[in-house]
Amino acid sequence: MRTLTQSTHAALACGFALALLLLCAPHAHAQNATRQQPPEDAPAAADAASLLSRLNLTAAQVAQMSEIREQSVPRARELTRRLNLARRALDECIYSDAPDEALVEQRAREVSEAQAALVRLRALTELRVRRVLTPEQLQTFRELRIDARRQQRIRRRLERGLPARRPADPADPAPDARPLRRLRERRRALGRP
Repeated sequence: MRTLTQSTHAALACGFALALLLLCAPHAHAQNATRQQPPEDAPAAADAASLLSRLNLTAAQVAQMSEIREQSVPRARELTRRLNLARRALDECIYSDAPDEALVEQRAREVSEAQAALVRLRALTELRVRRVLTPEQLQTFRELRIDARRQQRIRRRLERGLPARRPADPADPAPDARPLRRLRERRRALGRP
């Protein structure tokens, strides 16, 4: 039942902003006020501090991010719970002793609606985060998103027992230039040199 659809990919991509919010609020004040390193017993705190230091958020931006987080996180939890319950109900319906096609259709719609609501929330949250950032911070944020997606692809490939990188295409004259070429194309599409 857990297939990766386009909406799932969109949710994962948009989820990066939500992750930023989750990491931002608990550690932002220490990072911006004193620039101290987080405790060594908290690897997530180290990741958050690293992310925040790369974005170099101001105190006002941290306050805005905290406000966005306070509004978004409870709703995201609620929608995630709704999605999980809808998926469970669909599974139970499909694998019942006497499945009813109309009921399966209704449960599938409920899953779709719950998933759409979650994607919508994540997209709007990311848009709100994007509006807080300066153009330079936004560029750094974009690069961090690209890196996070790349790491996620590598992690998925390794979990499936595949090599971290796909083998080079013999028809491609410069396979090592492909990621750089894609980055340049993205920058051109965004109007950046």
